[in-house]
Amino acid sequence: MPNTRSSNHAPRNASSTHPGIQKRTSANYAALQNELTRLRTVLTQETMTFQPMTAEPELFPDPIDQAAAEHEIGVALSVKILAVEKLRRIEQALTSLQAHSYGICSRCGQEIPYARLQVQPDSLYCVPCLTVVEQEAARN
Repeated sequence: MPNTRSSNHAPRNASSTHPGIQKRTSANYAALQNELTRLRTVLTQETMTFQPMTAEPELFPDPIDQAAAEHEIGVALSVKILAVEKLRRIEQALTSLQAHSYGICSRCGQEIPYARLQVQPDSLYCVPCLTVVEQEAARN
C-alpha cells in the first residue's frame, strides 16, 4: 500500500523494515555519502559566491541591453534557486544516511535501487513513484 504522507522524509525505522539497509549503508553507500558531501561543498561554494550584476536603467541606455541584462539576472537567480533546492535534498539525504533510512522511497516505503542512487544520490523516490509524483504535479 503506498505511503500517502505529504512529507518527503523516509520512515525513521527503515532499517527494521528493510534489514539489508544497515549493511548496505556501511558498505556500498560510503561512495554515495562521499559524493553527497562533495556535491554539498560545491553547491555551498557556488551559492555563497553568487553575485548577480545589477540591471540599473542608467547603466544601459539601450532598452534592449537593459532587457537582456534583466533576463540574465532572472536566469542566474533561477539557477541559484535550483542549486539551493538540490542542496536541501543533499542535506536531507545525508541526514537519512545517519538515521539509516537512506535509499527508502518517501512515497511507497520500498528500497530505491542502488543503481538509481548512484545516478541521483539525493533521490527521494523510486522511479515508479517519481513518475506518479511528476504526473500529479503536471496535472496541478
